[in-house]
Amino acid sequence: MSKICLIQLPTLSMSEARIDYYIRIVKENGANLAVLGEYVLNSFFTELLKMPKTLIKEQISHKKELMGELAKKYDITIIAPFILPKGKGFIKGVAKFMPNSTRFWEQSFLINYPHWDEKSFFLNQDEKLNLPIFTHEKFKFGVLSGFEAHFDVCWQELMKAGVDVVLVPTASTFESNLRWQEMLKTRAFTNLVYVLRVNRVGKAKFGDEVCEFYGNSFAISPNGEISSSLKNEEGILLFELCKKELKDERKLWKFREILSQKGFI
Repeated sequence: MSKICLIQLPTLSMSEARIDYYIRIVKENGANLAVLGEYVLNSFFTELLKMPKTLIKEQISHKKELMGELAKKYDITIIAPFILPKGKGFIKGVAKFMPNSTRFWEQSFLINYPHWDEKSFFLNQDEKLNLPIFTHEKFKFGVLSGFEAHFDVCWQELMKAGVDVVLVPTASTFESNLRWQEMLKTRAFTNLVYVLRVNRVGKAKFGDEVCEFYGNSFAISPNGEISSSLKNEEGILLFELCKKELKDERKLWKFREILSQKGFI
């Protein structure tokens, strides 16, 4: 068994009090791994477009130092989407803040819609899949950004790696929660993995339109059912992973066994 905590928040201010409070609660509840949504450590994308680069860099430096300090203070691992400086611009990816070190993976797929064009803004150049995969308390984890979760090749890569748990940090709005639930429930069942989606809360402007990030973070079991969820407010979801549940579902449905027999994984 292993406990994991999803922390549902808006973009954090430069103050450390709020995130320190939540990380302390996570640790007190016996979890050693915490996950944040997209654009929680950094300002939201449409805000970054208007911010001076010096201010973005100041925010990055402060949050990187703060998360490293919290990981060490509470002896905990924190997974969070994060932005780093690169050349004359920035790259977007996922950071793993650990008590004594930090690791960063560059995001492989970036959204490129007219109203939300990360691909044109960020300088990501990793042409090959570079998905975060790591082991924690005997469970193998993979991380997909919200946009990456739409691509079959990403799920295939995680299945080949033998992942048990897929973390999906998102910044979802436009009343899309039902679609997210159905998509990730299907992925959890067909891949026979836990899927934990942590969505942010708060508001952002797309042009003249103000949109709300609705939260509703959830944990899906390997049988494709939502086992636990939050509402549309700031808060934490504490979830317990179970090796026996994984083993039982994989033995029952045999999807992975069949793929392995045919040499696909």
